[in-house]
Amino acid sequence: MTGSTLPTMGILLVQTADAHGELLRQALAARPELDIVDEVATTREAVEASRRLRPSVLVMDVGLPDVAGHGVLRAVRAVTPETRVVLHVRAAEIDDVPGTEHWIARLVDLVIDPVRAAALDARLVLSEETISVPLARRFVAELLDEWSLTGLIEPSLLLTSELVANAVRHVTGPCALELTFHQDVLRIAVADAGPGMPDLQVLGPTSESGRGLHIVTAFSTAWGVDHLGDGGKLVWAEVAPLEVAAR
Repeated sequence: MTGSTLPTMGILLVQTADAHGELLRQALAARPELDIVDEVATTREAVEASRRLRPSVLVMDVGLPDVAGHGVLRAVRAVTPETRVVLHVRAAEIDDVPGTEHWIARLVDLVIDPVRAAALDARLVLSEETISVPLARRFVAELLDEWSLTGLIEPSLLLTSELVANAVRHVTGPCALELTFHQDVLRIAVADAGPGMPDLQVLGPTSESGRGLHIVTAFSTAWGVDHLGDGGKLVWAEVAPLEVAAR
């Protein structure tokens, strides 16, 4: 065989072995630059496989029953700090072919191209003071109005509040709020210098805290954490207009 070969990215899939999982697995396997190095169904197996294989990207369904309360993201970062994490909730029924295909295409796009050229972008540096949360919300509302994306303001404000509040609450020093809009998808991201990782918490009927990432999961089409070269992290969430998400 002659010619150069594409560099491959090792993918660790964490999902239930069902029809949804098979479609996602096939879509990822069809890309020559991706190599599915393992597929597991529990967070314990995910951490062990991450330790053993050190994948480029971990793709996990946060609807798995053992995700919340097990510190899986922190455990993954502890054993392989440079692994990218892409999280998702299955947004379409398996018999909704157009919706399912769009959901899978978006995930594959996230895995392959984490730094996509944005048609619109903005960045705001924030202090570690609690006043940063309302400042960030105001910035996002005004910016999306300017970008004629008013239909995304409500979910974006919820995501912004949770991501900025998490950085302010848990990390010493400033953080940066970044917004990009690319092919009908808005990405809201917060970069900070903290080495820790966010994790879903188990919620009870009287829980007064720990709801932040559950809100992020509910109002985004996908979210995740990227390792930054300086030791910090970038926590991001994506949201699309309803008519786009339903395609």
